[in-house]
Amino acid sequence: MFRLLHSADWQLGARFSQFGGKGVRLREARLEALERTLQLAEKHTVDAFLIAGDLFEDNQVEDALVERVLTLFGTHPQLPIYILPGNHDAASGPDSVWQRKAFLNAPAHVHVLREAGVTDLGAGTFLLASPLHQKLSTTDPSLKLVDLAADLPADAIKIGLTHGALAIEAKHQPNDFPIALNAASRAGLDYLAVGHWHNWLPDTDGGRIVMPGSPEPDRFINDASGHVALVEIPGAGQAPQVKRLRVATLDWREILFDFHAAEASRASLAATLAELTPQAAHTVLRVKLTGTATPTAVAELRAWLDTVLTPFLISQLVDKSRIALSAIEQADLQARHPILAQVLADIDRLETFAGGTVATAESQISNSKSEIAELEADGVAALQLADAQALLGTAKIALTQLTPEFFAQLRQTVFQTLQEVSA
Repeated sequence: MFRLLHSADWQLGARFSQFGGKGVRLREARLEALERTLQLAEKHTVDAFLIAGDLFEDNQVEDALVERVLTLFGTHPQLPIYILPGNHDAASGPDSVWQRKAFLNAPAHVHVLREAGVTDLGAGTFLLASPLHQKLSTTDPSLKLVDLAADLPADAIKIGLTHGALAIEAKHQPNDFPIALNAASRAGLDYLAVGHWHNWLPDTDGGRIVMPGSPEPDRFINDASGHVALVEIPGAGQAPQVKRLRVATLDWREILFDFHAAEASRASLAATLAELTPQAAHTVLRVKLTGTATPTAVAELRAWLDTVLTPFLISQLVDKSRIALSAIEQADLQARHPILAQVLADIDRLETFAGGTVATAESQISNSKSEIAELEADGVAALQLADAQALLGTAKIALTQLTPEFFAQLRQTVFQTLQEVSA
């Protein structure tokens, strides 16, 4: 029986610049998760702790961080630690983090696998490593494991270690170190520890390949991150037993609010926030607004959110909603600010044009004579397709390049201007 703890993609030193000064807390959380993982390794009396690439965010991380990590490793001297350079922290030469003085003088139990090779772990168990030496490649890094395994005893436990994207159709890039989905069985491995993607992905190649994901979440879309893999291999040729252990310090959550169902969305949002509030100090929260609403409704919701989001460690509001005026508001805007009213009408018409092909747009325009008549009755000239194409042509912009997000931002800018001139 050989027991190991498999992790990857720590990305220590990640900057999280989108959160400003609060990024410091997110960087600290990754170190806390690493300390918790080392404690779990000792608790489960593992024979080895594997890091399958990207321990660091890049090769430019500060020396103070490198020294802090090695100090942390040093507090667990009985735990054999094996570190594989990934694509973020590739073993790319003298400027790589692995050539820093701290790693060249690392404690004896800390092993950086800078070159492809085999390490004898004792008790008839071998670790076969294929590290990365560059950021991108179309070559499968697990191919080296086939050659490394060829000279090992048939009855030995063989554990592979590499980094790259699993070659799942439509889910990987050709230059992202594509790893064959049968890479473990192809090399005769009992287990292949890989890293690169930040979500937990087990059960590849009959359960012999596992992608544990990032131990500390770093994106709202990675809802299966925050874990490491506890792996038990009963013997050579026997299926590994894999258990997912949560080690994350923080929880990342995203909540959607749709103005098209504002009342139900408000109730659902309030209930979810109430559920999350007890753990608010350990929660990174993003609220995304969608749908169409009046400026008053958007402002009211934002004011409420400013209050209820205060307890959370980090809160982020992403407004993808579309602002629309009621008939009374449109009449008032036309009377007080006719130029801004014309701009909003032009944005609406331009978005109609951008909603399909030219033929579709022309069809839409031919079927909107009543709309044009209403605009002209209100004193607003309707933007014509030919004029829009001429203006965009001068700017070398295609209608198809104009996204819903682009129009949402345009409307936000107009209403911000309206607030300024009305103040």
